[in-house]
Amino acid sequence: MTRIDRIHLTYTLTFLTPFHFGTGLREGLLDRTVVRDKGEYLYVPGSTLKGTVREHCERLARLYEDKESDVRTRVTDLHDEKKALWGLSQTSTMITRIFGSQQQPGHLFFNDARLSDEERALFDGGGEGSSSIVGKYKSVQTDIYTQVRLDRPTRTSVPGALFTSEFGIRNLAFEGSIEGWLECTPIKGIAEGPTYSLLLFLAGMHLLDAIGGNKSTGKGRCSLKIIALTVNDEGRPDWQSWFNYLDALASYANATLEEGRV
Repeated sequence: MTRIDRIHLTYTLTFLTPFHFGTGLREGLLDRTVVRDKGEYLYVPGSTLKGTVREHCERLARLYEDKESDVRTRVTDLHDEKKALWGLSQTSTMITRIFGSQQQPGHLFFNDARLSDEERALFDGGGEGSSSIVGKYKSVQTDIYTQVRLDRPTRTSVPGALFTSEFGIRNLAFEGSIEGWLECTPIKGIAEGPTYSLLLFLAGMHLLDAIGGNKSTGKGRCSLKIIALTVNDEGRPDWQSWFNYLDALASYANATLEEGRV
């Protein structure tokens, strides 16, 4: 029998190397600029975090979920009518319960992660003094790197392919939250424990170690720390102990079959 949990999770994301969340726009001599909010502060887009966490969750799910069910529900070709019909008839996977699919929307919302008030104060010159000083150091949030596109077969630089990119500086810390609803089957044998999807989601968050552009060159390495988890308005400081039950994810397929008989 499924259960609907109201989830609220807060976290900090600290970058260990320079990072890049691109706008896709040029500005002056910069070919690749980074995203900023209306106050000109850097931030981590919630959509980017959602996509990266989903990748980690999918890797874990492939270890545990029923392979046939997973293949049929995970529609990889939007123009394949047969696969789309499979998705309508099959039981939802742990992934689609968390993040949604073409057939059903997800109900967890990833808010943008923002700099803390203390971090902002540093770039505002401490927030004291005349108005000409406030915001003076916002440009220090980023460094500029000159890069060149390489020709892979010859392993040489491509003529005329020199470009400049903005990167956020290392050691910046962002605060973010994820909230919404998660409907799934509770895991048997764990008293007042998580559902299958919630356990998978927390494991995916725990595995996050890099995010953003240029990860293949070592950029965007980070450390994510979950500060607090609330399930149905009840704080769950014991959530890390749930990782002892990761092997239970292998029984998800059987649990959904029982769910269908109810």
